[in-house]
Amino acid sequence: MAEPLTDQRTRKIVSLYSASIPKVPRPPKRLLVLCAIVRTMKRAFVLFLALCIALPFAAPQTASPKPEGREQMSADEAAIRQVSEDWIRFYNAGGAAKVAALYTDDGYYLSAHILAHGRQAIEAYWERGIKAGGHIDFIKPLTLYYTGDLAYCAGTYQATNGGVTVDGRILIVLRKGNGKWLMAAHETVVRDQPL
Repeated sequence: MAEPLTDQRTRKIVSLYSASIPKVPRPPKRLLVLCAIVRTMKRAFVLFLALCIALPFAAPQTASPKPEGREQMSADEAAIRQVSEDWIRFYNAGGAAKVAALYTDDGYYLSAHILAHGRQAIEAYWERGIKAGGHIDFIKPLTLYYTGDLAYCAGTYQATNGGVTVDGRILIVLRKGNGKWLMAAHETVVRDQPL
């Protein structure tokens, strides 16, 4: 029959087992902090991923890239698309002031060449482009999204500058104020052209 466990016997068994287990040093505090950061980042990434999956279902105001395929577009979508069309028309007609009027007072135009802030700086930049013989061949929206008073449109464009045709990417962020959609930020990136 086995001997009943007593405090003394229990201590002896625990000491025998603990003697056979190697002592593991406590990880450095920096490593523990890093692990906590990684766990937090994983949770944030999972939350971000869940939002990316859920957002398209919760955002019914996404417009299709091709308005022809829809029966009727909303007034906001039509107005947003009209901004790009007006931009091309005004620029190609030499109207830098009219082009600048399509931007908010505190709007931005960004490219590899310039960061123009405010209507006056934007107008001066487009005026130089117009005088240099610039011509916008087309802007093709690939996606358009709007909700409330904010919208964005991403697409491609083609321009002929000084007899050289280039194409690239365009991103326009619009803000609605007083019932009118205006560009708050506009960025273009010229694609590397084939030789």
